[in-house]
Amino acid sequence: MQTIESLKIGLLNDIHYDGRAPAMNRLYEAIAALNRGGVDTLVVMGDLIDGTDEFDSRRLLREVAALCVSFRGTVYCMPGNHDLDYLSKTQFYTALGRTGDAAHFSFSKGAFEFICLDGNYSVDGTSYDQGNFSWQEACVPPEQLAWLRDCLDAAQARVVVLSHQRIDTSCLHAVKNDAAVREVLTASGKVKAVFQGHQHADDLQRVDGIPYYTLSAHKDDAGPAVVQLGADSVRLVRDFKRTQETG
Repeated sequence: MQTIESLKIGLLNDIHYDGRAPAMNRLYEAIAALNRGGVDTLVVMGDLIDGTDEFDSRRLLREVAALCVSFRGTVYCMPGNHDLDYLSKTQFYTALGRTGDAAHFSFSKGAFEFICLDGNYSVDGTSYDQGNFSWQEACVPPEQLAWLRDCLDAAQARVVVLSHQRIDTSCLHAVKNDAAVREVLTASGKVKAVFQGHQHADDLQRVDGIPYYTLSAHKDDAGPAVVQLGADSVRLVRDFKRTQETG
C-alpha cells in the first residue's frame, strides 16, 4: 500500500488515437513506462480518439481500452470534445467497456481526493452529444458547479482537480465560465493543484495560490505525466521514463 509520500498518479491527455501503428506504439510505450515506474492509478484526460464516424469511433475506443488493460492498476477515463464528435457520453463509456460511468466524478487515493470535471457542455447547458457543439464553446454547467462545491465541502483536505479544458484563464481552449469555476476552487482552500489538457502545450499558471498545469499532448509525442504527491507537496514529472523495475 502506497503512503502519502510515495503516491503517484499517471496522466495521459490528448491521445487522439487513430488506429495507426505510431499511435498504438506511443500508447503501448506510455503504459509500459508507467508500469515500470510503479504507478498504480492512471487518469486518461480526454480526447482519446480521432474518429471519422460513429462506427470508427467505437472501434478506436475498444482498441484504446484493450491497450489500457495492460496497465497494472486502476484506470479512469474522462471524455474530451473529440471523443464526442460522433458519440454521446453514454456511448463513449459503453465503447470503453465502462457502461454506467459518469463524465464528471471523484475518487480517493491515499489522503487525496481527485475531482474530475466535465467541461463538455455548450454555454446553454446542453451536453456535447454526437457533434452537436462547437469545441470553442465549452462550459461547466451550474448543476456540476453545485456538485463540485459539495465535493469540496466533503473533502477532508488535499484535493487535486482534473479537467480536459483549461479553467485557469480565459482563452479559446478554456471553459467560458472559467472565473466561476476558479472561484469555487479558491473558496474551498483545499485544492493543491489543477491539471488540464486540450491546448497541446505545456503551461503553468498560479492563480490565488493554486498551481494550474496545462499538459502537452500525447499525440505530439509528449510522454506520460506522473503526479507525485507528498504531505505538503505536489510534483509533476513530465515525459515519465523511469526504467527501473519496482518490486
